Amino acid sequence: MKVHLFGLPISLHRRLKEESENWTNAVPDGHEFRATPIESNDKGPFKQAEIDELFRGVNEGFLHVVIPANRNWDVIRKHLQFDCRIHLARLREPLRDLTWDILREALHAITTMDETWLEKFCPRDLRHPLLLPPRVFTTYRETAEYWRHCDTYATERFPAAEKLLEDVDRHHRRPDGQGSRSWLDASNRRYRFDPARHGRSAADRKNQRSFRFCYEIPAGFHYDVTEDSGRKFKIEIDGRTQTLEHCNVTPWGFVRKG
Repeated sequence: MKVHLFGLPISLHRRLKEESENWTNAVPDGHEFRATPIESNDKGPFKQAEIDELFRGVNEGFLHVVIPANRNWDVIRKHLQFDCRIHLARLREPLRDLTWDILREALHAITTMDETWLEKFCPRDLRHPLLLPPRVFTTYRETAEYWRHCDTYATERFPAAEKLLEDVDRHHRRPDGQGSRSWLDASNRRYRFDPARHGRSAADRKNQRSFRFCYEIPAGFHYDVTEDSGRKFKIEIDGRTQTLEHCNVTPWGFVRKG
């Protein structure tokens, strides 16, 4: 596991780095750690260069992000929610009084939590339900917002999230008439993953790695989507509703005509 502490004010970052003797024992043995400060000495907004540095870390596999309470952390969530683990750590108020002992304890607790989360929820292959696109894949009442429930940051909620994944499998993984099973949403649209992997994104073309729930998505991976009875269906592409017989959809919900 690679843990990225992102967004400490620069003066506090310098002090804690010195107190910790260059982040010694920041996370348990066997894990990697990186700390990136922001230039502000208060809870100021992130600059684009700082956000770009966080994205570079993700590309290098630093998928477990710890952000001290910051008033514009939603900027990060908007780009990385459901891709990485994003912990908003309310460490101490005022933040300038944070000590290395408090920070280290928090980092160890987060790492321990995410070890369990990876074991229970991180996809192991492309058939995992968390890779389905929440923007497009329609659920039933029993499976509503299962992506959000599985992206939990409280260990006491893990059992309920595991049960919800079982419900997703029971309600949505259906025989497809071709001797196998694939995903069927509440709008009767069938999602089969295409081994051709020709749905390359802009990130793919830049050789950037892409992740979903901490699982690396192969370049070009997408679902082939059809209406299960063979009829045409309506779907939104680039803000316009279109009627199609087939389309390609990525795990992020980007749609293009098939």
